[in-house]
Amino acid sequence: MNRKFALGVLSILAIITSVIYSNSALAQKAENEPTATLLVEDFTYAAGALLTANGWTAHSGAGTNSIVTSAPSLTLSGYPSSGVGNAVSLTTSGEDVNRTFAVQSSGSVYAAFMVNVSDASTDAAGGYFFHLGPDPVGTTFRGRVFIKKDASNNVAFGISKALTTAADIAYTPFSYSLNTTYLIVVKYTIVDGATNDTVSMFVSTTVPATEPAPTVTATDTAQSDVSPGTVSLRQGSAATSPTVRVDGIRVGTSWADVTQASTAPTQNHVDFNGDGKTDFAVVRNTGGGPTGQITWFINLTGTTTTYGSAWGITTDLFVPEDYDGDNKTDIAIWRAGAPTVAAFYILQSSNNTVRIEAFGQTGDQPTVVGDYDGDGKSDLAVYRSGLNSGDQSTWFYRGSLNNPGGNVTYVPWGQTGDFPAPGDYDGDGKRDFVIQRNNGGGQARFWMLQTTAGFDSVVFGTPNDVIVPGDYDGDGKNDLAVIRGAAGQINWYVRPSSTGVISGSPTAIFGASATDFPAHGDYDGDGKTDFAIWRPSATPGASTFWVLGSTSGAFSVPFGQNGDYPVANYNVF
Repeated sequence: MNRKFALGVLSILAIITSVIYSNSALAQKAENEPTATLLVEDFTYAAGALLTANGWTAHSGAGTNSIVTSAPSLTLSGYPSSGVGNAVSLTTSGEDVNRTFAVQSSGSVYAAFMVNVSDASTDAAGGYFFHLGPDPVGTTFRGRVFIKKDASNNVAFGISKALTTAADIAYTPFSYSLNTTYLIVVKYTIVDGATNDTVSMFVSTTVPATEPAPTVTATDTAQSDVSPGTVSLRQGSAATSPTVRVDGIRVGTSWADVTQASTAPTQNHVDFNGDGKTDFAVVRNTGGGPTGQITWFINLTGTTTTYGSAWGITTDLFVPEDYDGDNKTDIAIWRAGAPTVAAFYILQSSNNTVRIEAFGQTGDQPTVVGDYDGDGKSDLAVYRSGLNSGDQSTWFYRGSLNNPGGNVTYVPWGQTGDFPAPGDYDGDGKRDFVIQRNNGGGQARFWMLQTTAGFDSVVFGTPNDVIVPGDYDGDGKNDLAVIRGAAGQINWYVRPSSTGVISGSPTAIFGASATDFPAHGDYDGDGKTDFAIWRPSATPGASTFWVLGSTSGAFSVPFGQNGDYPVANYNVF
């Protein structure tokens, strides 16, 4: 039996709920709006992977000295892409590539990246290696970034709107060094008129919290304007091009978009109206029989608004998340089938359209749906357990951020018998790979592969504990949390990420182990996960959500009926 029901009675939905899983769910999105990042490229492919096989397009010199990823990644304290994935090395006389993002026709476009220069030309104009452009890129390159050095190997960075002659490039002083990682942010501002857009550049070894004055501003403003929709990496002539490593390309419409991690989901929210509070929601077999129609019944927290939405059948798995990035939970299911036809069926709240996307295969667990690329949208994901004892388990996800080819990333993590416990444990806005494993001696160990904090493991709880991920201390990071039945009650144990302190005593005792379903979430909207359960009752009108709010205190809301399944329980493992 799925462990999520070890503390709750099976209902007439047993055929569904005995196999329902899902992810460490939605965070306080209303309190912390995700940044509007247009593109994040952390080169999270294996070393040696071709960029043209991973969402980039060659627009010059295709196949000649092809650009590939190389280890290690670049690091720069405070930059959200620091130490993530790999990097790329650019030299001379080879392939130039571009990657698209949503075309912008007003406001400003910011393109940030880390760069480390190992050599450069002493030519007065230097050489450029990065630029923006329209979509398709053509030859209208804008916001070109140049590098040159002096006789003492001191480095200067330059920017132009379009031109490549020395007199038209605005250079910094020779105040930078070889073999040092710098943050560069290019700002392209769209101004009404035909030839008056502006370009500026910021260069630093730190990441200011707010936008500073530019380090240098392009002077060739009179060149023609574009609506930016591409970033490009260039390998120029042997005489002038710099030798550099580039990493962590981030494109957005504000300084915060490209320099701060998006505040992506970290806790269960089930927030269908985007008010920052978990809503009371149940699903019900309204069609009857083993494959009957399922209806979602939702009571918006703090209101008298209740509505129903028919979506799915009893054999589907419920995976409600914010897939379209509008800060509202989308009603969604995952439907198994033949090995290659499992699919997500999503009712997108932003435009009330249906999204159907094949992903995964029968036997997978769509437990790990969440935001892996940091764009504020949940990505399609499944966890595939190994078949035999000791076999490798694998996580698969398809990032929603600028993924025109539908590339799937897979991460081997865990083995047969482990339980997934996904969530953003390091607070970088991206989902981490975490499993719970029997550590022997009646103990469990959580093995964590975090996108920023790296590898970690923590002995916590027992192997039979049920995992209830969430941000219980409100610091923007998932906390390790489990529940355990004892003396007829539900004991909640939380290891706050803010302190790392593990207590032998329960953090809370809340609920009855024989009857109640865990339904944790942020019901009072204070940014902290609340202890909560749903208690079914055969008495009409008596089925009830009980919440121990971190701000509001204990309260209850009658909702649902016997045989329903509480949607918030999908975030239990």
